[in-house]
Amino acid sequence: MPNEIKNADSFESTLDALAEGFGRKERFEANEAGAEKFKSIMKPKVPVSVRVRKGEHVHLRDSLVTDEHANGAVDIGFTAKGQKGYIARFQNDGWDVKDRNGKNHSHIEGKHFWEETQREAKGEVGKTVINSLRKSMDRKVK
Repeated sequence: MPNEIKNADSFESTLDALAEGFGRKERFEANEAGAEKFKSIMKPKVPVSVRVRKGEHVHLRDSLVTDEHANGAVDIGFTAKGQKGYIARFQNDGWDVKDRNGKNHSHIEGKHFWEETQREAKGEVGKTVINSLRKSMDRKVK
């Protein structure tokens, strides 16, 4: 049984690198990979409209964006530039139809594509994030 560690300096530097944990860049890369996986699963579920309204340039599916935060977190949503967030909310949650007098007529059921994507993507997004973090850890160990 050996009493000493050979190459102790490189071993110590490896331990120091691992002890630092994941920096903002590594967290962002992992979260970005997970967000892209989520977007790829969600995009086909977003409803398509054949009607193009006056002044529209961006389709609801094409307005999905990721937003980076200072701590490395990433949010997914619909771009404000395309002004599609409120439409996505109506399509997802449903709405009550009212006439110009404010009288309720019927309820349009939502398609719940966001919730469906969350259920479907839960395991796949986790695997994608873990794989990205493993790559970051492998770079630190080498």
